[in-house]
Amino acid sequence: MEISQEQLKEKIKNGDKLVVDFWADWCGPCKVMKPLFEKVSSDMIEKNSEIQMYTLNVMKNQELAVELGIRSIPTIKAFEGGSEVHSSVGALNESEINKITQKLL
Repeated sequence: MEISQEQLKEKIKNGDKLVVDFWADWCGPCKVMKPLFEKVSSDMIEKNSEIQMYTLNVMKNQELAVELGIRSIPTIKAFEGGSEVHSSVGALNESEINKITQKLL
């Protein structure tokens, strides 16, 4: 589920349908949202969805976080066709995370 900045750049370049949770160890709201994001990710895997869901630690991948304009965490971004198609800042509930995935279907 955790992805490196090199892997993420490659997947974006390939045009994959991605939903990425940008987080950090010290972020309380990130810790609250992580199990919800993981549940939605598991649901996508069970449905054999083409949507891939990953987490990226901004402290370990600061270069990409800056490049993608991450200024606050948690931030969820969705990518499709090599472009960013959605961005949400702040903790989201399971329903809100699901809505982001539905936009990519």
